[in-house]
Amino acid sequence: MLIYFTYGLLFAYFALPGILLGDLAFRCPSCTAEHLAACPKVTAECPELVREPGCGCCPVCARQEGELCGVYTPKCSSGLRCYPSTEADLPLQQLIQGLGRCGQKVEMDLTTTLDQEATNEVHGTANPIPKRPAPWSWHEYAIIQCQNERKTKMKLNQLEDPRTQKVLQTACQQELDKVLEEISKMTSEDNRGPLENLYGLKFPNCDRHGLYNLKQCNMSTHGQRGECWCVDPLTGVQIPATPKVRGDPNCNQFQEEQRLMPTAAASY
Repeated sequence: MLIYFTYGLLFAYFALPGILLGDLAFRCPSCTAEHLAACPKVTAECPELVREPGCGCCPVCARQEGELCGVYTPKCSSGLRCYPSTEADLPLQQLIQGLGRCGQKVEMDLTTTLDQEATNEVHGTANPIPKRPAPWSWHEYAIIQCQNERKTKMKLNQLEDPRTQKVLQTACQQELDKVLEEISKMTSEDNRGPLENLYGLKFPNCDRHGLYNLKQCNMSTHGQRGECWCVDPLTGVQIPATPKVRGDPNCNQFQEEQRLMPTAAASY
């Protein structure tokens, strides 16, 4: 499925620090002794330790084959890669939600030209084995593919029965669409800029129903763990009196407190 491979490429571009695409190296900054000293100790027995998601410095347990993974989770173990399910309509969104699975790394040949790919996705035709894009064009390739798929989605929507009532998007889905739109407009002016820009974007963490997950987090940057906070699932607004911490804010506790508050007030 072309969308599956395309979003896999986009995900690899910004979710896996230290990767090499063609001749362009995208690497996180080095970790200082001060950053490493501030890391919590890993208590669990891990087959393999990896750096935190994004550009964090602290060691965490790598995800094993078959385990859930995504943009905000630790990386998969050596030889594995995080993939969305082949049935996913929105693969990149699935990875942002942490609903991908660690699987054996598969080296694939990218298919035909960009225009042919967009056409074939509409008509469901198979593609012949292609030529690989030039090394310098990997970033542009991913961005153009994202743009083409958005155009394809628009064409498919136009073919639908106009009498069919459109399902309104939730606030979280609308925010996520805006982020994907920003990604599609990015250009690679230099080797470091694109990666820094991507990590600077605020990706909303939506659940499978389109609501905000209780815990929202920024990506780890500059060797520091990203801040996390608790939000209202409907609005995405931070719950009053909840902390913003570089760790787990224990959002379930605050949700339970909010749920009990009306009950307690009614008992008086």
